[in-house]
Amino acid sequence: MSAYKTLREAIEKKSVVSFTLGDKPQSGSPHALGKGDNVEKVLMYRGEDSHKKGIAPTGEWSVLSVSELSDVQLVPDAPFHIGHPSEKHRSEIREVDIELT
Repeated sequence: MSAYKTLREAIEKKSVVSFTLGDKPQSGSPHALGKGDNVEKVLMYRGEDSHKKGIAPTGEWSVLSVSELSDVQLVPDAPFHIGHPSEKHRSEIREVDIELT
């Protein structure tokens, strides 16, 4: 399955994904997928969110080119980050295919 299709499925299922970016393994919660500047992009919260009161999340919002991601796989048992991205991050995807609202 392509990275794009896996990310789309992850958004539909609210599933964390693992992936490789620049030879570094990472994980994240994808929230939107589409195009920005004619490039396929994904908006995701990268890193972990413990979901425990009093423990701050250790991740950050990012917009990444799908073509830069490899080995994208669903991680269904990991806690999905539910937070809301800033409008700045969200605006980087202009042609939205799918997104959480």
